[in-house]
Amino acid sequence: MDEITANISFDKFADMPEFYGSGEAGYRLVMVKKREDFLDLFEGARHVDAVTYAETPELMVRMLTEYDIDSLDVLVGNANDYANQVNDVSTARSLVQLRQDDRLTVRLKNRKIVHSKMYRIVMPDDTVKLVHGSANLSVNSWEYHTNQISVITTEVGTELDEEFAAFIDEYRERYSSQTLLEGLVEAIEDADTPEERENRIEYWVGSGDLDVSDTAALNQDATEDLKEIADRVTAAVDDPEEADESVAFIDEPEKADQTVVKPDGSGDDDDTDPNEPSGTEGDSEESPDVGLVESDNETALTETLDRPRVRTPEKKIRMGTSKVDRDVADEFSSTLRSRGATVEDHSITAPLSAYNNQVRESTEIPTMSVVPEAEQVIIGDDEDLILVATDPPTPEVLDHCLDTIESYVETVKNHGYTQTPTAVMAQMYEAFLYGFWAPFANQYAEALSSPSRTLDNVLQHLYIEGNSDAGKDKLTEYILRLVSDNTVISGVDADDVGVDEIRGVREWDTCFPYAIIDAEKGKIEGWSPIRNYWGDWTPTSVDQPCLIFTTNDSLPKSEFRNRMKILSMDVSFPSNPEDPGFHEAQDDLAEVLERENPIFSYVARRMLAEQPWTEGNGTVEDVRQIFCDFYEEAGREPPEYFPANEPAEQMYDTGRLKWQRDIQGGRVEFESEPDGMNADFDREDWEVYDYEKRLDKRFMSDKSGTSVYIGAPKEFAEWVGYSVDELLNGPAENGETTDQPAESDATPEETDSPGFFRRLLGS
Repeated sequence: MDEITANISFDKFADMPEFYGSGEAGYRLVMVKKREDFLDLFEGARHVDAVTYAETPELMVRMLTEYDIDSLDVLVGNANDYANQVNDVSTARSLVQLRQDDRLTVRLKNRKIVHSKMYRIVMPDDTVKLVHGSANLSVNSWEYHTNQISVITTEVGTELDEEFAAFIDEYRERYSSQTLLEGLVEAIEDADTPEERENRIEYWVGSGDLDVSDTAALNQDATEDLKEIADRVTAAVDDPEEADESVAFIDEPEKADQTVVKPDGSGDDDDTDPNEPSGTEGDSEESPDVGLVESDNETALTETLDRPRVRTPEKKIRMGTSKVDRDVADEFSSTLRSRGATVEDHSITAPLSAYNNQVRESTEIPTMSVVPEAEQVIIGDDEDLILVATDPPTPEVLDHCLDTIESYVETVKNHGYTQTPTAVMAQMYEAFLYGFWAPFANQYAEALSSPSRTLDNVLQHLYIEGNSDAGKDKLTEYILRLVSDNTVISGVDADDVGVDEIRGVREWDTCFPYAIIDAEKGKIEGWSPIRNYWGDWTPTSVDQPCLIFTTNDSLPKSEFRNRMKILSMDVSFPSNPEDPGFHEAQDDLAEVLERENPIFSYVARRMLAEQPWTEGNGTVEDVRQIFCDFYEEAGREPPEYFPANEPAEQMYDTGRLKWQRDIQGGRVEFESEPDGMNADFDREDWEVYDYEKRLDKRFMSDKSGTSVYIGAPKEFAEWVGYSVDELLNGPAENGETTDQPAESDATPEETDSPGFFRRLLGS
């Protein structure tokens, strides 16, 4: 059966022709096998509103010409790189003319793919066809599929027509904030001559991408210039003798071990200031001033300086604006102009330092790019770009770096109050591994991206939970310092973050971790872009940073937990001057923080040399292996808490620890239920919620009041280290004993029980 036809009416509006027109609305349920048959519905239409898939802008031109449609307004639900498919000037010219004649509006989706297919086809006689179903305008939909559509025929202005149009309007408002050609049409209207008009069309066809937002497109242009700098720096550093000039920028010139070389190859005189770049202004435009400078993380163990930097005070970056929204371009250029940028009709040219400051001001994190082809990691800081280590680390340097990290982690053992020191130290070390991996997440996104894989489940955010005195904020800040060579010393206050900031940080083409400090669970759950943060990522997108959250709250909802690597800081540090051990803890921590530690420069060097993301197997696991190699190369035995073989949150499951504590403490009793069992807690309702959230999905759990139903008792019992009978009878009744240390305020130095928890933690 290919078609059903009928007249329809609505019981609620049986005597209301204003709802469906003068008489009952016509209805057709049609099986459509050919694309041409579907397009025949549109022929001769006065106007068409649509939400659909459509693969090329050329189809819009064809519909408005070959099918004699007066005007078309379409939201393209699959528009990832729609503008890039306009690759010839003649098509762009036709699109511009149709837009200027108010005949064509192409709306581009702003976030998720819109899978709906809806068409409102207004005919010259004021009848209107309201079409919905599976049929879209893409060729692929018709080569391999047969489609089904419903066609309701009524009159323009009836309530049925208006309600259908309201559906389409809601899609436009929620899922589209940009239209094709906006920037180009405005630029052409400002053109003074036909030649200038044509030049702007040609520039638009050949410039930028619209598979990203306007702000992201501007930043893509800037980043291309930054990568060119990295290529030139690499060439100079690899063979300094062949560099046009090599300059040491250090505070004490007498300590410079690099000689300034003039363009003619002769050495400088003794009275030359090594801090002044050699050569003329024109020379600096040809090649950046390259030299070795002392890092804030330099160690006394290295004979040479540990990494290069490049200073490019004259370097300019250029961003095309013809293809982006004029308001966005004006806002982008306004602050850059005050910093020395030149703003033209279709471009912004700005000093590198001005651009770096603009990014830092807009996002509160610096520009950061990983350039595998140049083997560089670049951080923007005024006019300096900090790069990876030039030489491999010696065993002595690695020993120093690893010892410094261990000294930080072992503040837990030396000054913290916790019943599970090994678990806390392992998870703290895991946070370091994540932080050192985070800048490379976009390389992993490209390698792992496929239709069958959800990137958000693979490229997880980091969620560090713990009490207010657990040291999680200080830990995060220290990781940021190590990754940035001390140019970033704090995260972003959660009070300054909202949905716009989460969305916006993805547009600035930086891979530096975006750490949000003291984020409340409710706020995190309200930041909806987190759930699909990597969902729209493509190889042509701008780089976007990994997110790190620190919070005093317990776990968020499951749809967020699936996107997060969750680490628990179940420890308390002395936080007030009157607390015992406060001053000693502060002194020890300060001593560790003052040590130089260029560990990230060596991690980056190894990552760029090996490029483990190309194998498409791991993420943080690759940095874990690098650290295992570092321990071996340093001849240093890894501490027992180092998570060498698997993630710390799996080695030391804090959810299991919580359940086992309450079982041993008699705060939970188990009762048999049909096809399961109930766990009844002697706790407040809100506390029990956290226990249920920490259970794996395979246990089929459900919370009700102060009880948790468990639908897979055998698997759950195995997880907590008991049999089902033992849980139902209770540890006391089944004779189970434990060597678990009693709750106390003793530090780990004062409590060293070898019983239950030592077995549990595998130590």
